[in-house]
Amino acid sequence: MALYERLRDALGDPDPVVRLDAARRAGEAGDQRLVDALLRVALTDGAGVRVAGGLGETFERVGDAAAVALGEILARLGGIDGRVAGEVTDPEYDDDRVATLLYYLGPRYEPLRQRLEAHPDPRVRLRAARAVLSINRTAAYAAKLLADPSPLLRLEGLQVPAGVRDDDVCLRLMAGDPAPEVRAGAALLLRFAAVGVEPFAAAVRGERDPGVRAALLACLAHRRRDPVAVRAIVGLLGDATTAVRKAAAEALRDAAEPDVVGPAIGLRVLAEPDEGVLAALLRYRPLLREAPQLRPVIERLHRYANFDGDRHALGALLSVPQRAAVAVRPGGDAFLREVARQAADAAPAPQPGMAEMAEAVAARDTERAMTAGEMVAYRVALEDPAHEYPDPVRGPTTAARRALLLTRAAHTLAARLLAAGVQPPPAAPVVRLLLPGEDPIEALRSVLGVDECRRARNVTWLRLLMRPADETWYLDQLRAASPQDPPSELDVADWHLELAVAAAEGRRSR
Repeated sequence: MALYERLRDALGDPDPVVRLDAARRAGEAGDQRLVDALLRVALTDGAGVRVAGGLGETFERVGDAAAVALGEILARLGGIDGRVAGEVTDPEYDDDRVATLLYYLGPRYEPLRQRLEAHPDPRVRLRAARAVLSINRTAAYAAKLLADPSPLLRLEGLQVPAGVRDDDVCLRLMAGDPAPEVRAGAALLLRFAAVGVEPFAAAVRGERDPGVRAALLACLAHRRRDPVAVRAIVGLLGDATTAVRKAAAEALRDAAEPDVVGPAIGLRVLAEPDEGVLAALLRYRPLLREAPQLRPVIERLHRYANFDGDRHALGALLSVPQRAAVAVRPGGDAFLREVARQAADAAPAPQPGMAEMAEAVAARDTERAMTAGEMVAYRVALEDPAHEYPDPVRGPTTAARRALLLTRAAHTLAARLLAAGVQPPPAAPVVRLLLPGEDPIEALRSVLGVDECRRARNVTWLRLLMRPADETWYLDQLRAASPQDPPSELDVADWHLELAVAAAEGRRSR
């Protein structure tokens, strides 16, 4: 069998090692009859083969070797081969494979590459652009690409040597290009550039695309020692995209401005629905120094943590000595608007308290507005069917009272942020009011004490705090005292109340 036939057959062999060896030998042979086979392999074969190279091993693409061989053969011919000119515009081929072929065909095929730059199909223009290595692109060539109507070409135009890149052009594209991928690409090029914080902070405030927000966040995170950057990142803690929220939480883990970061992370701990983002938030070590109101929440999360990593992080938070919450006097129109926003976020459907909230805001009555907001959260938690699962009565009662307490904490944290000139991230609805595995009676006792029930003289509440055996003893005592009057409707006489207190506290004698 002739060498041409052996090489032609080897170029179609199932083994990529055989195809790679055939492509190399075809370039050495220089047989023009192999052009068709080499062209097919160069445009379609992306297989990689491990080969010896340098101090170890590397990968070589079979298609690249075929493109090199094709360039060596066509270099011996005059003009531009029509087969190549026809194939490089075929949309069925991968753009990078075509660009690689154009690159290896060398200067002789530069006229063809330049003609492709004016092709009406943006993919063909992109192939021509990628055939020019980024290190060889001039400022004029980059400007030509950046002026192209296709975002594919504009994005490619950003790939230039550092000495050629114009930061002002990147800033302009980051702020105003209509294509989100171009805005994101321009931002990432400026991540480590000597550019101030404000362009990124301004861009992220009005950016709607999550991918661009993530890119801008990466730039802000690199500058997180700057207070402006910290405030911009805080605004992303409530982002609609989970990945952005998580990246923001991670960026703030060691950020400056604890008086801003602590309250902001505290608000998101109350509201964050995603477990992965919550774990990132809880890695902020000074949390309980800056938001001590959350200690009961952190203690509860620590007690019912399922993973060692979470338990360790929560334990580290709880190692901080207890301290009183920072005194703050809520007030002002901004605070009233924030209280109303939190209440609106907490309510999936209109609640009676919303009308009270609107009246309080209109009257600029801060205390009334806060109370209305707390009652909205209370009512929403009480009516949430998910809270009925652990206990039809105690579950909703516990969740509602916890929502009441935590909404008060959220108001305080929001007031601190507003006092620092920072818009709070969304803090409602409050989540994780009940945790898997919580004992319903113990959970209720954490928010409803015996002393409170005694002061209210409420036997019904006391019965909720009793365990089944304690309640049985309590009812037996009442039946024995009133055999003719079974206690279906319990009065609150002192003796009945003391019996209920004894049962709620687990005591069996008066």
